Amino acid sequence: MRPEAKAPERSRPLRGADLEALVQTAARLVLAGRLSRYYPDPYGAAEYLRALAPSARGGVSDQAVLDLATGLPGLKDLVAIQADRAISADFIRQSADREASGAALSQRLQDKLAYYRRLAAVDLPPLTRLELKLRRVDPERGAAFFEAVFDRYDAAEPGFVRYTLNLEQKDRGWGRAFLKRSGDYPRQTAEFRARIEKVAQDDSELAFLLMGQVEGVRVEEVTRGRIGPLWSPWAPAPAGWLPPGAFALHLPLDQASVNLAADRDNDPFATIYRRFLSSESRSLVEAAAAGLGYRVQKDRKFACSAGAAASLRQRLDSGGTRSLVYEAS
Repeated sequence: MRPEAKAPERSRPLRGADLEALVQTAARLVLAGRLSRYYPDPYGAAEYLRALAPSARGGVSDQAVLDLATGLPGLKDLVAIQADRAISADFIRQSADREASGAALSQRLQDKLAYYRRLAAVDLPPLTRLELKLRRVDPERGAAFFEAVFDRYDAAEPGFVRYTLNLEQKDRGWGRAFLKRSGDYPRQTAEFRARIEKVAQDDSELAFLLMGQVEGVRVEEVTRGRIGPLWSPWAPAPAGWLPPGAFALHLPLDQASVNLAADRDNDPFATIYRRFLSSESRSLVEAAAAGLGYRVQKDRKFACSAGAAASLRQRLDSGGTRSLVYEAS
């Protein structure tokens, strides 16, 4: 009997100097990517990554678990940073009280205090956040137009993700509605939050299709922006894409919108959702797309470490895609 094939490892611990190099470089690449508002907040993402560096954590921890499919830390490690931030003010206050009483802090406590002070001083956005804005009201059509922005750190495929949805709803300032408003102030409903969390699991076209099933709501546009995957020496690029030891951060953006004239796929690592499907399923989705009136575009740009841009551009050009590549200094 042949031995069963061993499943490839999905993750690996990274610690010490290796972790330091990965998160510090990843943070620089995020900030080098020139991200539009349709992407997650680059400053918040960079702060989370830098907070995982052993040099920043004061001996609290010197390791994180790297997801090998995306090359980024898992959700658990970022939740730990968020939890430390939540208790940082109490720890700082208790340490000050201890010193005021004449008790000396051990070196370990001094290191932890420095870590918590650093955390308290940076702006760490929530790992999951949903914001709703009223764009305008059209009295003649009896409609209100909203923009919803949903940010999260993906647990299944670790990375920062933002969904931006433009929605139209028959205007009802009172009574039961999927989205509520009072004057210029919109209000999320439990039904709305539950639906957003359900549809924001895959690409923009699938989210558009699912949100388009809500009675009384017309979807105008869904955009998904992502930070990741990250190619690095510990989660390397396919052969021939990068020189040895180089880093490259993927920054994909996909959009389903009624304002697009035609489908456009400029992403070398993804394709339009409908094209994945069997002919029978595809015809059903094509019919739904025609009824909802949307088209899809996909793009992907990159931020890479110094000296890697030429190799990356060459491979992209050979595949017929025109992707922006930013080289970090």
